[in-house]
Amino acid sequence: MKLYSTVLASIVLIAVARAGQGVDVQPAFIIGPPQNQAVEAGDDVVLECEASGPSERVEWVEYATNSAGAPISINDELYPGHPNYERYVIYHDAEGNGTYYNLGIEPTVLADGGTYRCQDRYDSTSPAYMQLVIIEDTPNCTTNIAESGHVLEDQYYTIECVVGFRGNAHPAMTWTGPDSSLGDWGQATGSSNTTVWSGVNMDMTRNFDTQTFSVLVNFTGQGFVGNPNSANNIPLWNFTYSTQPLIVQWGPKNMYRVPEYDSYEIGQTVECWADANPSADYFWRNLDTLETWYGQRLYASDELVGTHRMQCHANNTILDEQHHADYFFEFTVNPRTTPTTTMPPTTTTAPPAESPCDDLTGRWTATEPHLVDMCLEVDNAHNGRILGILRNETDPYFVEIRGRIKPYDYSQLGLTGVWPANIGTLAFNGICRKCYGKEVLQITGIGRKVTDNPSCTDMGTRYTFPDYAFSRTGGPCSGLFQEYHLKF
Repeated sequence: MKLYSTVLASIVLIAVARAGQGVDVQPAFIIGPPQNQAVEAGDDVVLECEASGPSERVEWVEYATNSAGAPISINDELYPGHPNYERYVIYHDAEGNGTYYNLGIEPTVLADGGTYRCQDRYDSTSPAYMQLVIIEDTPNCTTNIAESGHVLEDQYYTIECVVGFRGNAHPAMTWTGPDSSLGDWGQATGSSNTTVWSGVNMDMTRNFDTQTFSVLVNFTGQGFVGNPNSANNIPLWNFTYSTQPLIVQWGPKNMYRVPEYDSYEIGQTVECWADANPSADYFWRNLDTLETWYGQRLYASDELVGTHRMQCHANNTILDEQHHADYFFEFTVNPRTTPTTTMPPTTTTAPPAESPCDDLTGRWTATEPHLVDMCLEVDNAHNGRILGILRNETDPYFVEIRGRIKPYDYSQLGLTGVWPANIGTLAFNGICRKCYGKEVLQITGIGRKVTDNPSCTDMGTRYTFPDYAFSRTGGPCSGLFQEYHLKF
């Protein structure tokens, strides 16, 4: 029901007349004062106020449009002259020993933020104030961190959040992130009468991997507690922004070679390594001849005898960008040493064209059709058990192989291995022969790719690999076995 000025004047005159005639007019005390609230602009809000009993003197006053106070209502009647008259509503209900005169603002606008008062007009000693804060919109947070969470080590990143408001108390912003001991990241916050902003910045480190940065926007006691024109509660409105868990990556750096010798013997290999995430791809280049070899390993061959300026190039891709690094060194390959031989007496029998091998234990290398390294340990005391490791030129690591031979007889052997990278299973068969005194291990391989998905009715495709002729390269296998175990 709307109240017009003539009706209001009549009520006021009647109340005065009753007081003059000695009518007992008791003030209705505010027993349920309104509470501080915060809402986003456009939402409806109800400001609650409960008096001690039925009364015709409970009024609402707002200080948002008029610092001196603009009356809104008297009891359950709105003043029609208020500029927000069309958006105000009084919810009036008598319940128990109290009476509710709740003020609804439907919908709110940004300018509604400010101080409101509910009071019995005849009890000026105990006005009930509250603060209404209107949030302009959901806080706007921006960052140069990718939505996927992928970031680059050593790059500078920022996150900033801004929120507009109207009222006499502003929201706070609290940041959480990786422990500061893991790296440097700073934060700053500022505010005006209508805006609050806060941000963080950091130089990204790999220690931030899998962690997140978050900001909580909410209200604290500042602007409410201890304010005589405010209730003491803290509004519950809040908002949280969080990044995706960070995925820290970096381009190749800190490159080195293994083993790092002053010179190398024919048959030895050199591996190039870079600290990179994701793992780098590699190629070697002879800067004297511009010959290029793709892969992580460089093989010391007869063609490289002498000293060459060598480059190892590493590269990876991060966020669609290429990152690379280079390692340079002088690669010296020693010529083959020809052992001094004493001519045997004419009565000495020449080595036979073919004879059995003495043993299989040791290191073997094949260079055709491509480089393969293998180390075997044969236990003749346990039924010819063979344990070993093998690596193709294209493999990034060694794999285990196992097999059997007839004890002390190397004319027939079998080995098996599992390649987790791209093949599946391989089976080898071979023999060892001493040809004119030089031991040669002849191996043939048969494999089956797991991607062929053989079934019970279709055994799938088998792949026959070329024959390999392995020759002894000398030296113990301990170095290769140690390298294998370090990688796993």
